[in-house]
Amino acid sequence: MKVLVTGLFEPAALHSIRRFGPLGHEVDAAEGHLLAYAGFSKYVKRRVRLPNMRYFPKRYADRLLAELESGNYDAYFPSYEEIILMSHYRERIHAAVKTMLPDTATLMRLHDKAQLAELAREIGIATPEIIVPRSTEEAREAIASVALPVVVKMRKTSGAAGLRIVHDRNVLTKKYFEVVRINDLDEDNLPMLQQWIDGPTTCTLELCREGEVLGDVMYRGVRTMPRSGGTTVLRESVADPACTEAAARIVKYLDFHGFCGFDFVVEESTGKPYLVDGNCRITPAITMAYHGGCDMIDAWCRLVNGEEVASLPETAVGVRTKMQFADFVWLLESYFASFKDWSGEHRMRRAWWREKDHFYDIHSFSDPMPNIMVWVYILTNCYKLIFTDFDSAQLFIFHNQYTGDGEALSVGAATAD
Repeated sequence: MKVLVTGLFEPAALHSIRRFGPLGHEVDAAEGHLLAYAGFSKYVKRRVRLPNMRYFPKRYADRLLAELESGNYDAYFPSYEEIILMSHYRERIHAAVKTMLPDTATLMRLHDKAQLAELAREIGIATPEIIVPRSTEEAREAIASVALPVVVKMRKTSGAAGLRIVHDRNVLTKKYFEVVRINDLDEDNLPMLQQWIDGPTTCTLELCREGEVLGDVMYRGVRTMPRSGGTTVLRESVADPACTEAAARIVKYLDFHGFCGFDFVVEESTGKPYLVDGNCRITPAITMAYHGGCDMIDAWCRLVNGEEVASLPETAVGVRTKMQFADFVWLLESYFASFKDWSGEHRMRRAWWREKDHFYDIHSFSDPMPNIMVWVYILTNCYKLIFTDFDSAQLFIFHNQYTGDGEALSVGAATAD
């Protein structure tokens, strides 16, 4: 089977490519940036350059459709949120190749955090209270009265982009409109305010077949970037039956077909899980699932080929995976934090150096070029983090802030070709 993979700034894309190859499939990789690291895997036969999706979503879609409809591919594997844009062309894609591509409305019920909160209420799953301002005036009124602490979140984003946890009302207005300014948000897409729930975050990834969970993995972040809460850079697989049951209920209710995942905050005092985020796509947890004995990529291949696939083995508990470059940035940041908490940061740094028995999302001695290219990309983009208001969480997000009509909102301080 010949597969075209997109979303090449996503570690899940790299893991998928590294599985497709050994499974005997031929892989081409397509992206809108020259330095997209997953495309440099030794298993990629050909790299296809697309228009930059962040700036030219329609041109990106047209070029990708032409590639898929060329007759050169058997299957299409979207790895990140280009799946939302391409879902608008779902019928054409399904006519050309094998894939698992839900409709746009279903994807947006997970991607749009306000719609996700409505979905949770519909099916009786606990979720924090939210306020979704419809104008700047409404936002200022909410800021003046909302209970603290509170989480500022963009509605249609991922990777902790635009996320601010605020405990002090004196800085809430500044933080809120900082997110608006940096991300160039208009009145129709102002950030929402979400009730803060105190407790650890448990995340899931599911491979689903028409509302049934075939395989899943659940994990908690050991470290995140930003350090205050965001994308997990070191994670460990866990078991949490309450979160598993809630995720399965959502999958069944939506009759979901493909990859999806959910984030729950487990309230410290009660152990009750609150749904706080959804992913309508594959995530880096796919690597953890594989090393824990649950090979979702092999199952995906068999599903799109029309084979009967039984439920996959449970993912082992205690498997750790690391996003090496981001975890190294975490270490560097700890030295700046030492001015506030020298002994605490010192203990965490010692633990960092002594860690073993984990698997890497990107680094591989047998397939080294993706790791080299991710560092090339970081070094060539450091100036944004130093000299601009660029939100560091946006560095690898090229598919952010999609609306329901297939257009993309501009993202401030974006990365060009």
